Amino acid sequence: MSAATTDAVSTSDSIKTEQNENVQVSIKLPVLSIPRHHHHNNNDTKGKKSNRNHKASSTTADNTKKNELLFQFNKDVKIRTVVDVLAISEQSKYLTNIQLTHNGKILSEEATLGESLANNNDKVAKLNVSLKPYTTRSGLHHLLTVRDFVGFSSESIDGLSEFAISTHSKFNSLPLDDIKEKKIPIEEKKDQEKEEGTKEEEPKKKNVFEVNDEEKSKFASMVHEIFEASANSSINKLLSAETDIITPCLRSLSLSGYNPVPVFYKSKGHLFYIQVVTLESETFHITVTPSGFFVNKSSATKFDPNEKIFEEEDNKTQIKSGTFYTLYDLLAYHSKKFTSHVEALEKKLSNLESVSYVKPLTTFLHKPWMVSSPTNPSDFLRLQLTSQDLSPITKSNDTTFNDQYQAIKDLPLDSIPNRIEFEKLQTKITHDFTIAAIKGAMSIFTNDSIPLNPESVTNEHIYLIDDIFYSFADKVSNKDLIVDEETARVSATQDLKTINVLNRVKLDQVRYVLTTIVDFAGKRLIAQTPVPGLLSSMGAKLEKDPVTDETILKDFKNDVMVQYGLDEEEGKILYDEEFDAALGAEFAKIFHLQKHHAKVSADDDDNKIWFSSKSRGLIGFDKRKYVLDLANTYPIDINFVKEHFDSFKGDTSRRYPHRQTLLRPELVDKWWTEKVEKEDGLDMVTAFNENKFNYNPDAYHIEGVEDKTIDNMSTYLNDDIIPNVMKDYFEGKANIPYNGEHLVDTLHKHGINLRYLGKIIEITKEYLESENTKHSAKLEEVAKDNADYEDWEASYLMKIEKMIAERQAKINKYVQEGKEVPPELTGDLKLNEDELRKPTNEEPVIVAKDELETLIHVAEVEVISRSIKHFLRAFAKPLPVALVPSLISFVFNLLFGEQYNADPKPEEVNEFYPTKSYEFVNLTRASILEFIQKEAFLRFRYELPENWINKHTGNPFQLIRSICYKFGIQLINKEYFLRREQYEYYKQSQDKKIRNKLVEPTTTFAVNDFVIIPKVKTSECTSLIAQEYWQQGLSLINEDQTTALTSFAQSIAVLEEVNSVLHPTVAEKYLALSTIYNQLGLSSEAVAFCRKSCKIYERVCGIDSFEMLRAMINLTLSEISNESPYNASVIYKRIISTLQAFQIGSDQYVHPSITNIYTSLEQLSLGVENPKLTIEILKKLSDLISTSVGDDSLAYAYTGSRLSNMYVTLKEYRHGLEHVVMAEKVFTKELGANHVQTAQAKQWVTGLTNLLNNIQNKINEEQKQVQESHQSKAKASSTGSSSSNNNSHSKKNKKNNEPNPELAKKSVDELLDFIEGDSGKKSKKNKKNGKK
Repeated sequence: MSAATTDAVSTSDSIKTEQNENVQVSIKLPVLSIPRHHHHNNNDTKGKKSNRNHKASSTTADNTKKNELLFQFNKDVKIRTVVDVLAISEQSKYLTNIQLTHNGKILSEEATLGESLANNNDKVAKLNVSLKPYTTRSGLHHLLTVRDFVGFSSESIDGLSEFAISTHSKFNSLPLDDIKEKKIPIEEKKDQEKEEGTKEEEPKKKNVFEVNDEEKSKFASMVHEIFEASANSSINKLLSAETDIITPCLRSLSLSGYNPVPVFYKSKGHLFYIQVVTLESETFHITVTPSGFFVNKSSATKFDPNEKIFEEEDNKTQIKSGTFYTLYDLLAYHSKKFTSHVEALEKKLSNLESVSYVKPLTTFLHKPWMVSSPTNPSDFLRLQLTSQDLSPITKSNDTTFNDQYQAIKDLPLDSIPNRIEFEKLQTKITHDFTIAAIKGAMSIFTNDSIPLNPESVTNEHIYLIDDIFYSFADKVSNKDLIVDEETARVSATQDLKTINVLNRVKLDQVRYVLTTIVDFAGKRLIAQTPVPGLLSSMGAKLEKDPVTDETILKDFKNDVMVQYGLDEEEGKILYDEEFDAALGAEFAKIFHLQKHHAKVSADDDDNKIWFSSKSRGLIGFDKRKYVLDLANTYPIDINFVKEHFDSFKGDTSRRYPHRQTLLRPELVDKWWTEKVEKEDGLDMVTAFNENKFNYNPDAYHIEGVEDKTIDNMSTYLNDDIIPNVMKDYFEGKANIPYNGEHLVDTLHKHGINLRYLGKIIEITKEYLESENTKHSAKLEEVAKDNADYEDWEASYLMKIEKMIAERQAKINKYVQEGKEVPPELTGDLKLNEDELRKPTNEEPVIVAKDELETLIHVAEVEVISRSIKHFLRAFAKPLPVALVPSLISFVFNLLFGEQYNADPKPEEVNEFYPTKSYEFVNLTRASILEFIQKEAFLRFRYELPENWINKHTGNPFQLIRSICYKFGIQLINKEYFLRREQYEYYKQSQDKKIRNKLVEPTTTFAVNDFVIIPKVKTSECTSLIAQEYWQQGLSLINEDQTTALTSFAQSIAVLEEVNSVLHPTVAEKYLALSTIYNQLGLSSEAVAFCRKSCKIYERVCGIDSFEMLRAMINLTLSEISNESPYNASVIYKRIISTLQAFQIGSDQYVHPSITNIYTSLEQLSLGVENPKLTIEILKKLSDLISTSVGDDSLAYAYTGSRLSNMYVTLKEYRHGLEHVVMAEKVFTKELGANHVQTAQAKQWVTGLTNLLNNIQNKINEEQKQVQESHQSKAKASSTGSSSSNNNSHSKKNKKNNEPNPELAKKSVDELLDFIEGDSGKKSKKNKKNGKK
């Protein structure tokens, strides 16, 4: 099933140029001829055949009603696209062998709809579907198509499934509510109400969600589930496999064992035979003919391909089975369960988005590091596909991958449809090549292929399999060339990077070859399409060896040889004027290359070339110009090379492993763009065409050749890019990475090589240390200021007391003399404001300890895991593939299982490969740690701290995950016991019967726990048209939103057609589009787009990938904007479960995202007006903050202050006082005694203290009154009046002192005013009493 064709119509409609138009097309389907007995239907008959006939009749009636389809296409769409749409339409998907006709004329699939309907004047063009007779190939294609539609094509299958286990979709299992429809904006609603004369609703409360009680209850329940997930997250549960969405509707459907067709029956038109086992366990043998399919008389023991005779149960009439044009109709007739299961499957799929189950067409599904033990149901056709040449790669036998690829490069790009067709074909052939290359490489790794040069040493073997050339990226040492292994491996990757850049443009004069790199079990193979004719034999002749005088066979010289650049055989640089002109016209400008002298020997001519002196230019048999060995196209990082290789001082074993340290393409692009922007009067187009700011790719590779431009680039990386990226992290402009892949992605996008990981860590540590120093200095300053403030406050209070005393003396004098007190003595004291110290609002020094330590932790995990990868590669390379799991389990047990078994032994796997014959059996934990530390410094220039192993094995699964992804390991999902007590706890938790059967494992990891899988680096193709539409949308978003959104939709439509919907680039665009819609207030659409992005990311990147986590964070924002707090909490639970799953062991750290999630949950809880839940969330948040940055931090104090506020709203004043007292102490220490925040906290403390004292005093007073009443009953009558007055007074005080019932409804600001107001009134009253 093609997911790309789903949107073919909408894609064609949306992409419009001036000459494009849409055409309405009516397509009439054929009425299939039905065997005569299918019309039989006897309601009184209850036999099996009656059921068959009834089903056939109803199906026929339905098909008759739906035999005409209506579509709208762009007139530039090719007829092939129309056929593709019919291939996925419900009414026509089983018609796989058809052609379209118009007015009796057969339409060519390569013609456009406009060309085919040139003379059509009807408003709706009418096309007819006509059936074609089957051939063997089209019949087999029909069989495969039917298998796909009836459940034999699992959603977890892709081009790598033969060698690795894929992930399943789990996003659909989240208990999300449906997306809420967008509500009418308030202004529009008011206008609508005025028009309708309805009563206006009360204004909405600020920051409060309009949700019903059910959702509020569900939200509260989900928050408590989040609490549980935070404490008990499980990697095993998180990565457990879901059951397949797509399941077979038959027991088996494959080719019969009676194939191939005997000669006698070939002449009768038999094409091949099929065997089917239905869910009723009936076996049918089917004959395929040009006219369709019929059940034959064959059985498991007898071959008879003639049409089978069935007997009707009602009248014992014998009839033939009949021929059906589609296999589906035949199966539906003979199996009632088949029909019901197909209907159930289609219903299940209709309730899901296609991205949840479609198979990828141009990418691979994610291969998780931990997998459930797979099931492997019997299916003969999987093996038969290879024998029948029916693999998904549709390469014809008489053409090579290179022939097809170069033919695609020759396609015209004169229109948008042609450009889309070019990009689609280029992406498809690149992916097909990658699949074929992986299969060929795996056959080499497992010694199932014979090299072209078996006499050479293994690492120099070369292979040619299915016109794909393979060679090892390994050391080469011969008379012509000496290359060490490290340089060879890195050069292969750099060559592929250059090819990926070329994939973004269309070169007319220069060509390159398809390339894929496959790493497996420590070895690396490079797969390429050979230049046409390069490996062809030109014949040979016999001649005598002048030295030995022996007759030898000597090959004729090949006409395809180096024409330009390095000729390894001659050891010189060649020059060709025509080749030079072709490179200068396109290639050199793309990479900003400078034409330069490149002399590698004294015999070289004094010619200038464009590319590196290690690159080669050839002209193939097809007369096209090919460029090879493009690794050195990008410039060397000269500053790094000088410091760590050329001029490295000290132990040479600590020198960087190789000199092939080039700058990344992203860095060169950034540098060049910045140079152009800084140049006055120079635009990008002019700078490109004139090849401005170019560099010499041979600078610092050839002795004596230098280039200041390359110096500037290297300096730019170290002085500008790295500091700016780190500054973004430190200032919160860049998200702290979730894992190592996230960090690597960020660094690579900014052009930073991973050899700078050590520098990244050191910069972060230095910054953290400097921030801690600033913080300590600030605390000392605050402490000094606090002491000064206390002194001032004491002296100032003494001054005021003196002023009050003097004033009171004057008042007393006037009173004694019987004179009226002057007004100036009865008013407020007149204070000198200049003497007052107003509260300050200085910014505190906050150390983002949690963020910085997380960044260091993630970077260290990346350094360690990559060092372990190199260690494993070194020891795995000489091993047979079957023994590699033994190496992996042994190393893992030494590193991570020491506390379970301190002395593990390597496991034997095969008597032909005894472990004692290999070096790895001598490894110890100490030797492995020493190797890792050495690799960490060699490759990343980072000295691991002394306690690194304890720090990272206390929480080992994050490190194990990283190792698995880098080396190519899949770990079986089960309980792994790192300590003895873990096993004992697990044992006691089991049922007694199970407990007695448990066999205690001898080590933490075993050989059977590991699957070794290939790691693939492949060519990346991008859609330039999609990028152009997207950029157009961005440029219009502020001016014309409608047009901008249309451009965004067109961009995604093109991407889906080129890459198919299941692709990381499509997910990325859906995520970006979601953000745009959310910013425009279209929240429901934003949620839909973001959910789709999550579903794609989960399948192609993984449930625990940073892409998935990032998308889910965005989804929560959209859900909140759409007033769906419950849905947001569901996603938050998944995020926390993913992040917390790796927080195992004593050395825990809290990722900042978790803290941010709890802060968001607090706001959501306030939004659903649940203060008790808010308090629970704030308590959990306080615990997290205490773990990450300590309980003496400002973050902890701020949280405590908010907790105090919430307790006050619930009238739990003592808890409120407890938390605000704590906050006030931290504020005083961190901010100062005279800071605004501290002053407010002090007011809260005073207000709450007074409030509690008043309440307690009143309680004491009432208790005292009750006691006095009991003591003197005799005086009750005489004191009645007084008691009444006292009671009245008591009620009055009670009214003033008891909690205000409106308090729970007040905001924090109103509560503050309430406390300050009470305090103010009390002070004024006291002043008046003093005057009296």
